[in-house]
Amino acid sequence: MKFIHEKKKIAGLAVPLLALKKNKTAACGVFSDLVPLGRLAQRWGLSLIQLLPFNDTGNFTSPYAALSAFALHPLYISLSETAETMALLGVPLEDKKAGGLVRAEQALNRKFGKSVRVPFEAVLQAKLTALRVAWDASRDFCEPLAEAFAARESWAKPYACFVSLKEKFGRAPWWEWPEWKTVSSTDIETLWFNPEFAEEARFRLWLQVLAREQLQRAAQTVRDMGVDIMGDIPILLAKDSADVWFQRDIFILDKQAGAPPDMYSPRGQNWGFPLYNWDALRAQDFAFWRRRLGYADRFYTAYRIDHVLGFFRIWAISAAESDAYIGAFEPSERVGRDELISLGFSDERIRWLSKPHVPEWKIQSAEKQCLDAVPAVEERAGAAQPAAEQPAAEQHAIKQPVAEQSAADRKSVLAQRLVDLRAACFVRIKEEPLFLFNPEIRGTADIYALFQDLRRDFPEASHSLDEYARRMGDWWIDRALYEVEPDKYVFQWSYHDTTSWKSLGAQEQAVLEGKAAALTAASLDIWEKRGRDLLSMLVSATDMQPFAEDLGAVPSCVPKVLREMGIPGLRVLRWERRWESVGQPYIPLEMYEPLSVACTSVHDSTNIRQWWEEEADRPQLWAMFAKMAEHDALLCSLLESCRRGKGDVEQARQPVVEPQNVAEQPPSAAEAPKILDPAAAAVLIRAMALSSSIATVYPVQDLLACHPEWRESDPRNERINVPGTTLPTNWTYRMAVDLRALAKDKDFSAFISKLVVRNVSDGKR
Repeated sequence: MKFIHEKKKIAGLAVPLLALKKNKTAACGVFSDLVPLGRLAQRWGLSLIQLLPFNDTGNFTSPYAALSAFALHPLYISLSETAETMALLGVPLEDKKAGGLVRAEQALNRKFGKSVRVPFEAVLQAKLTALRVAWDASRDFCEPLAEAFAARESWAKPYACFVSLKEKFGRAPWWEWPEWKTVSSTDIETLWFNPEFAEEARFRLWLQVLAREQLQRAAQTVRDMGVDIMGDIPILLAKDSADVWFQRDIFILDKQAGAPPDMYSPRGQNWGFPLYNWDALRAQDFAFWRRRLGYADRFYTAYRIDHVLGFFRIWAISAAESDAYIGAFEPSERVGRDELISLGFSDERIRWLSKPHVPEWKIQSAEKQCLDAVPAVEERAGAAQPAAEQPAAEQHAIKQPVAEQSAADRKSVLAQRLVDLRAACFVRIKEEPLFLFNPEIRGTADIYALFQDLRRDFPEASHSLDEYARRMGDWWIDRALYEVEPDKYVFQWSYHDTTSWKSLGAQEQAVLEGKAAALTAASLDIWEKRGRDLLSMLVSATDMQPFAEDLGAVPSCVPKVLREMGIPGLRVLRWERRWESVGQPYIPLEMYEPLSVACTSVHDSTNIRQWWEEEADRPQLWAMFAKMAEHDALLCSLLESCRRGKGDVEQARQPVVEPQNVAEQPPSAAEAPKILDPAAAAVLIRAMALSSSIATVYPVQDLLACHPEWRESDPRNERINVPGTTLPTNWTYRMAVDLRALAKDKDFSAFISKLVVRNVSDGKR
């Protein structure tokens, strides 16, 4: 669908659909909630709604780990509106069945509607149960809809068969299935008509019919209001997905995508997603991506390209690595062994630089620490018999279950197990007290796996064993060069900090530094060509307006290509700083790149309240806002109300009393509040509205921070996701206030619409 507000300065809100409540008791957001959300956006003076992905993720809460690039999540189907949806499709349900779905939704809301967080799996299972009852009772009417859907959508049958097989095999990943691990188009047809799977497959597609119809109608209604909807297109797909299972040829499975180390993730981020085989995709004219965007075009007028950097280059990690420290950008320039030799580095020297060398004393120290963790005989309460009284104790210990052994036996067994561990992990270099890793060790995942049984059998030494595993992981990454493929090397992420680099002479370091710089320059050219090629394909695929999530270590070619393509990037207040300057000052909002989206926070960060109170450089920001207030009467008034009323939000919401000349009465910059109360939150919202970005998007939590009742008492309860964790609270945020209550609060609507208006006054409002 065509973007409505093309080339206009706009403001919008970002919210997970899951977080919405149409009323006080709603268990979670559904597709049709987009309609009252659109009306609320209008009242708030907003013309854009940004959403998280809707893809089917099964029982997993992360919307970025989808089972399908196309299928919508049945969690968002409205049970009470299913009968109406079926009637619109020309297949009305019986009144009894329709009533049953309404009652099921009411029961669902009674059970889960008051939860602080959305009980994701419980709500999903309750909905699936209710919908399955309706399917069973109306299969003759519903099944033809599923059949017709399968005939229209090329992805539908593989997805339906995949989900059916996952259910049969206990939801295990496809590579652990006893059969059907690899399938062809013929196999899909066989499965589609196999009586064992046929009904489940068609039931799953009937759910897709309902989901698509409900989303498409809601989205069109919102568009008719003049409000754009920005969907989210994750660049990557879960390995355990229908697309990877069925279209293995367009993915690379022996590598996984992630992000290199940074200040927040010292070991990098390993997302576990397979890489795309872009050569194979190009040979198919990128049909997969064109279909994917074409399907999204039915619902959205804009889309967010998640991790746009991945279209230029992706941090590729071996499938044998558990973290992401050792990796290389794909594509990128490499240096060959022959070239290193021509630069004066012998084979032995190359091995020294590219293979971790572990001194024996380090291994012995770690082993001793583990052995010392097993208590002596007299320290073990209830030891059945001293080891000295047991004949052939060592041989007996090896045969006896570990848990039943005496202390002396356990020490002996652990000592032998550590010897075995050393043999599995290391190879001695000649007769030297120096080891290389065993060639069979492919990565940290292999290393950590070798410790699993030891931790289970020796729980009293688990802390020391964990420390040994951590140390071994550190030894593994201690290399200046990383051999990405045979005789092809890249410079390891922090090669300056490695043992081998520090041992080099100044001349050797200078030679390698020159080579590293040349590789980076050549790689930049490769990335620019790749990014321009792939983004051109995306832009040409539909009429939707793309926006780019371009956070992280951004190569210089990325903003250049985004400008060429007319794709706005992201500007997050907390990260827009001159990091190399003294004091790391924030970049003035008026100096943001016009072709950008300014925002106060994102779904992977803290909200503005928690950030302000725990992380922000408050005095510097307050001074920046005071400077901006010299040219905006509303911001000046908000700052002044904070100064006078110590953050009295009611005063801030009163009509603005304009000073005769804004510049004559600048607010004091020394009064930055430590707590972001509603009035102070309004200052941040207004300041962001004055940025030079073409769009400003506010997470709904940050807008609700301007209200004393609609905000959560603890800002941590409004956190959507903490990257790199598996917290039960991740992705289950729900708003404390429902859409009906917000719609009734006309004063708050008027206040927000005043804050977000995208114009700058000069003191003469």
